[in-house]
Amino acid sequence: MNCSNCSAWGNLQNCIAPINTLLVPRWGNELAVEIKPKSIKSWLRSLNVGEPTQYKYKTVMGGVYRFAQAEGLLPLGEQYNPVRYVMGISAVSDYEAAVFTPEQTIQVLELLPQPVYTLLVLVAATGLRISEALGLKWSAVLWDRSQIRIRETYVHGTLQAGAKTKLSKSRVTMHGILAALLKGWRGETMYAYDDDFLFASEKLGGEKPRSGSMLVEDYLRPAAISAGIIRVENGETYGEDGEAIKRFGFHSFRHSLTSWLMANGENPQVVRAMLRWTSLNMLWHYSHGFSEEKLEAQGAVLEKIVPQRVRQRVQAQGA
Repeated sequence: MNCSNCSAWGNLQNCIAPINTLLVPRWGNELAVEIKPKSIKSWLRSLNVGEPTQYKYKTVMGGVYRFAQAEGLLPLGEQYNPVRYVMGISAVSDYEAAVFTPEQTIQVLELLPQPVYTLLVLVAATGLRISEALGLKWSAVLWDRSQIRIRETYVHGTLQAGAKTKLSKSRVTMHGILAALLKGWRGETMYAYDDDFLFASEKLGGEKPRSGSMLVEDYLRPAAISAGIIRVENGETYGEDGEAIKRFGFHSFRHSLTSWLMANGENPQVVRAMLRWTSLNMLWHYSHGFSEEKLEAQGAVLEKIVPQRVRQRVQAQGA
């Protein structure tokens, strides 16, 4: 969802999906002038999403009010837009991604059944967002062009047309190895027609994709725990280094892909294009150094700033 333009009522159509799936079910039967800021904030806090996403939904709702005012459906004036008085919800994420090495990813994959195995390979190799991967239908896989076309996303149990950003709609490269895995899964699933979802829910008769959150809780998290790359104590999740992990899921492997590519010295512009970002700024947000690389980088600096005689003396004392 791209809500950066919702302040302009003319661009409100960019946010139709959350309006239909979230705002209308909750607020559709209430008078706009009687909705209070406190009620809006309580509703946003009750959603099972992070604070930056709450902020986006708040922005959408504010855009609806501004649209109504511009159309003469509500009086002009800030006092008639309660969203302006919803405070304490930040657009800045405190999300610290869990990043895993290729070896750790292999350990997890070996413990996953189909189709979660193929789903994780798809996400880990392409950087697809889980909403994009779940929204894929077989007609989106362009076998002869070695590409995957992104046209729909599956968010909050609803299939939404479009992608998160304009660039997200671009086609994703599909290597021959990935194509072979997808063809293998297509040969196994009972939902293999062009209009079927790649990862259709059998419980729902293939009418919708599987639930990403359920796949994490039922398969991905248990596999990661069994592989020893995360552990859970008193309801908190920790990585191998003992650091707390606020959120663990398929998105962690989007961060991991970026970090692997940068660690291997890939051209930043190539990485940006693979992950479908408009700016290199996102690259620095998603790229995380691995411990070994951090040690090597720090060692290179120390060799430059600490005289050799001092290094030799310290090493001798350590021996």
